[in-house]
Amino acid sequence: MKFTNNVSGLLALAASTSATYQCPVSPSSNDAQAIKFGLSLQNLLTSYYAEVPINASFYSTLPSTMPVTDFLTNTMGIVVQAKLGVQGLQELASAAGALMPSCSYTFPPVTDAKSHLVNAYNLEATMCGAFIGLADYVQSPQAAFLMARLAAEHGIHASYIQSHFKPVVFFPNSTMLTPAFTPEMVSMTGMAPVGPLGAYLNNCVAPPMAPCRGNVTIGKLNAMLTGEGSMNTQMNGTTMSGSSGTSGVSGTSGSGTSSASPVAFTGAAVGGMQHLSLAAGVAGIAAAMLV
Repeated sequence: MKFTNNVSGLLALAASTSATYQCPVSPSSNDAQAIKFGLSLQNLLTSYYAEVPINASFYSTLPSTMPVTDFLTNTMGIVVQAKLGVQGLQELASAAGALMPSCSYTFPPVTDAKSHLVNAYNLEATMCGAFIGLADYVQSPQAAFLMARLAAEHGIHASYIQSHFKPVVFFPNSTMLTPAFTPEMVSMTGMAPVGPLGAYLNNCVAPPMAPCRGNVTIGKLNAMLTGEGSMNTQMNGTTMSGSSGTSGVSGTSGSGTSSASPVAFTGAAVGGMQHLSLAAGVAGIAAAMLV
């Protein structure tokens, strides 16, 4: 009889919770800061592209083995896609009541077409991981949809650029999915060209808090919200131990924070050599791209 009463109580609680929960169909003030942060990132990218002369003369400095005409056409298309991303985020920001960010950006230097493509790869790869991470910081399906769509868009761009510099970008011994970055990681300053953008953002927009004042932990396969107000179940592929063939993660304490060391983006899963230092990985990528 006691067991029956307990079950009845649980069912009543579940029914009550279901009846009172309101699905956030449209972006709200809860999503505003995350959308504003995403808009500051997308604006950084479009502002950088606006600084670069995309024409046949500029790309004529590329090696003769490079598909100059294809690069010209595709990079013009990439610029258009970046602007469409800004438009989509502006629509979300308007719906959520978010104020448009007014930023003064710093850009990576451009000396020729090669350096521009390296910069474009680094920015697009970072944007891919940043918007994957931002999907964990919004609550409405509409906002999460655009974050996922932008992450895919930037990943495609990064993979296209890198494929012309490196013969192998997808590794058969990969142990993790595409790297993802939390807003805190993206706001950092550092030497790694993929991951931290703090040197370019100049503290334009503060990173958003994680939902429920928790901590977002990014793993090899999944992400988890832990800490205050969260109810989670441990999933395989959430914790990264830093053993050989994997990438390490170190969490940081405090509400709405998290950390996973930025790793070199390969266009998809990361290869088994990711236990090497980030500096070495970045140096290898840069060297390969400038040959």
